[in-house]
Amino acid sequence: MKKFEKIYEENKKLDEIFNELYDNNSSDTFRKNVLELLVELGELANETRCFKYWSSKGPSDKKIILEEFADCMLMTLCFCNMLEVDLKEEFIESQNNDAVEQFISLYYESSKLISDFNKDRIKTVLVNLIKLGNLIELSDEDIINGCLLKIEKNMKRFEMGF
Repeated sequence: MKKFEKIYEENKKLDEIFNELYDNNSSDTFRKNVLELLVELGELANETRCFKYWSSKGPSDKKIILEEFADCMLMTLCFCNMLEVDLKEEFIESQNNDAVEQFISLYYESSKLISDFNKDRIKTVLVNLIKLGNLIELSDEDIINGCLLKIEKNMKRFEMGF
């Protein structure tokens, strides 16, 4: 997980801005952030079309998928920051090799954040999300570069008054 340290550190800068502008410590905001993660996972699933067995249309362009993935990753890293997760800690790798099952697992684990917000749970979400990225043909380098681009885009949004 150490290879994702750069995006984690850059995302912390965004977290600081959000914390200054909004009450990110309220339970209401926390619940909205969990819902945001679930919505972003759904948007990602929709772009991959991995569950649309009835459709002959393939997945969206990799750039679109990567941007949706980055939204999920940055929200997950925000939760990691809240719990002061260190990416040098031990993470248990997901053994799942099916994208649909990985999405279902992510929905399950992410929705449990509401009632059981702890380091082990968010670490599970993070490792499962990265595994999903690999299952949908995003390399770790793709993930890092996509997240850095998204962070840069979000920083520019703040500069322009979001």
